Amino acid sequence: MSKVLVTGGAGYIGSHVASELSKSGYGIRIYDDFSNGLQRRVDGKFGDVVEGDMLDRAKLFAALDGIDAVIHLAAKKAVEESVRDPLKYYENNVGGSLNLLGAMAAKGVRRLVYSSSAAVYSPNDKEAVVESDPTFPLSPYGASKLLAERLISSVGAAEQISNISLRYFNVVGSTEVEFGDNSRDNLIPKVFLALKSGKRPQIYGADYPTPDGTCIRDYIHVRDLARAHIVALKKVESGYVSQIYNVGSGKGYSVKEMMYQISKSLGKDINPEVSRARAGDSPKLIASIKRIEEELGWRPEASLAEMVDSAWQAEANTT
Repeated sequence: MSKVLVTGGAGYIGSHVASELSKSGYGIRIYDDFSNGLQRRVDGKFGDVVEGDMLDRAKLFAALDGIDAVIHLAAKKAVEESVRDPLKYYENNVGGSLNLLGAMAAKGVRRLVYSSSAAVYSPNDKEAVVESDPTFPLSPYGASKLLAERLISSVGAAEQISNISLRYFNVVGSTEVEFGDNSRDNLIPKVFLALKSGKRPQIYGADYPTPDGTCIRDYIHVRDLARAHIVALKKVESGYVSQIYNVGSGKGYSVKEMMYQISKSLGKDINPEVSRARAGDSPKLIASIKRIEEELGWRPEASLAEMVDSAWQAEANTT
């Protein structure tokens, strides 16, 4: 049985990926510093858990003992914070990835799936972004993910580390209550937090060049995203590859449309209010998923209502 190291495996997406790996017959080792990851996501679910930082080279090196492949999700990910503190993002997201690649090369681990982001793309007016479109990130967060992609590609070629980078679009939903999204930088958790605090949810900017003036994003159910990691892992296991894939639904929804769907899922008017636009936000980002559909046979299944309903179920049942 192959064993996979999942960095950031106690995180929102990482725990879903680890769970899907386990269901697919893989052995799992979680590596997480628990700065954003939660103990509740691993307790009683995963027996092999290492608490460690991506900047701790010795611990990372030791964590690769007996490992056949790595799925690398550990990263700092708040766009606004990255604008305020870019050094933190380059140190953790780029430096941490470099440490991982060095340890993998030394230990002879030759299979890697990397958690990248749609934040690497330049703003454009295309209906859907393809993987070959220009990359000029608006934030240090996006820049750090792009630099890590390039490190993985170049080191992968030199060390024969078979690698796939998955450019996530906006991830929503949950499959288990314990796995719910606790990131207060994502739209839906922000809405839930505002409502719990008796405040009105915020729409950041309403004068973008879009039909209703609010940002348009591509949303994907976390379960579908987790399945994409499995097909990517099987691809890197089949022989040397170095590839990048968008992972989204291929559909765009504005922030106002999302607020409407959240209202429907909760059964009440959430009454959002418009505040100023955030630095680093693109007006529109919708994925073309043709490449991953054709080359890996992966397709998303969940509807927007399923995504939001499952997110609310996890939130409403979390103590």
